[in-house]
This record gives sequence, C-alpha cells and structure tokens, in this order.
Amino acid sequence: MIHLRKLSRIGTAMAFLLAIRIDAPVVHLVHAHTTPALDLGFDRLSGLANAELATASGLVLYLIGHLVLACGPAQVRSAAERGVRAGVLLLCTLLSGACITWLLKHVAARARPQLLIEQGFNGFGLPFTGHPFTSFPSSHAFTAFAVAAVAGQLQPALGRPLLALAAALAACRVLTLEHYPSDVLFSALVGYGCAQFWALRALDPHRDWPLRRPWPRLFSSRQA
Repeated sequence: MIHLRKLSRIGTAMAFLLAIRIDAPVVHLVHAHTTPALDLGFDRLSGLANAELATASGLVLYLIGHLVLACGPAQVRSAAERGVRAGVLLLCTLLSGACITWLLKHVAARARPQLLIEQGFNGFGLPFTGHPFTSFPSSHAFTAFAVAAVAGQLQPALGRPLLALAAALAACRVLTLEHYPSDVLFSALVGYGCAQFWALRALDPHRDWPLRRPWPRLFSSRQA
C-alpha cells in the first residue's frame, strides 16, 4: 500500500507534467479522430461511473447491516458487521472525495477542452464561474476510482481488475473531450487516497464507531 503523502506527491507531480506538456496535444489528437458515434459510445461507458448508484449501494449495505445486527440471528453478526463497515467506507470515501472535487472544480475554474477546440483557450476562469470552467478534476473519474479502490480494500483480489476498469472509464472522459488527462489523473489520486484514508478507520476492528446505531429506535433489537 502506497503511503498517502508519497501518493499525493507523485500524483500531483504527474498531473502537473501532463497539464503543461500532454493535455493540449491529446485533446487535439482526440478531436481529429473522434466521430459522433464514438463520442456517444464513450459517453455511455463513462456513465457507468454513477455517483448516485454508488451512494445508494453504500446506504443499502449500511442500513441492511445495521438491521441484521439489531434483529438478525447471532450466526450472521460477523457478516453484518462487515457489511456495515463496507457501507461506511464507501459512503465516507464518496462524500469526502465529492467535497474535494467539487471545491477544486469551482476554485480552480479550469476551462473544459471544448474551449480549446472552439476558441484555442486552455486556461482558467474566475473561481465559481461555473460551466464551462469546471474541468479540473473529473467527478466521473473520481467516482470510478473511489468505488474501485473501496472494492479493492474489501476484496484485494478484485483491486487491480477494478482499477483497470476505472482507468478505462476515466479515459472515456478524455475521449469525449469533457476533461484533460491531468483532470482524470488527479481524480484517480483523490478517489484512491480517500479510500485508503477511510479504510484505515472504517475497517479497523478496534474502532467501533462505524457500528454505532444512527437511529436506535429504528434499529431496535427483538429483546428491547
């Protein structure tokens, strides 16, 4: 497991190098070879990184896990605890990363690649200008890497395949000219870093805060 500080330094340096050397040429290359059909296909693929669906999945794991802990048989308590911790990990990763990406997106105010294609503008606007100055970082790419990293924490054997899938979905955001390569690379850093940060806390068996019932009256045991 890469240390978070080292990961942050490496990822930030790579994103910076991409931004100054690679981003614009890649956008021009994609624009020269894309077609409406390809653009539509890549857009649908990138839509698989659905933040709402991922959040709903985390909530289901969390709520069902607590329900089973409160009312289910003792034999399934261990599995229910794992489900609750998995839900907490996914929800905390998505929430914290979404806040980071939202803030950076509006503070950095980087122009979308479409402005480079149409007006030759590859720069930044005023903070909180809004679209099309919302390129950095990519929310879709963050979601893809966050879910993949969380799944890798829960099932290490799935880590690399899911990270490869996340990379493919993130690349689709570049191929649809919605983002620059550095946008999705930094998003991958945020998603992976948030998952590591929360995994150390939510999956630690010595920490019981994820298992505390949020609404004791709702999750009341049969013996109560």
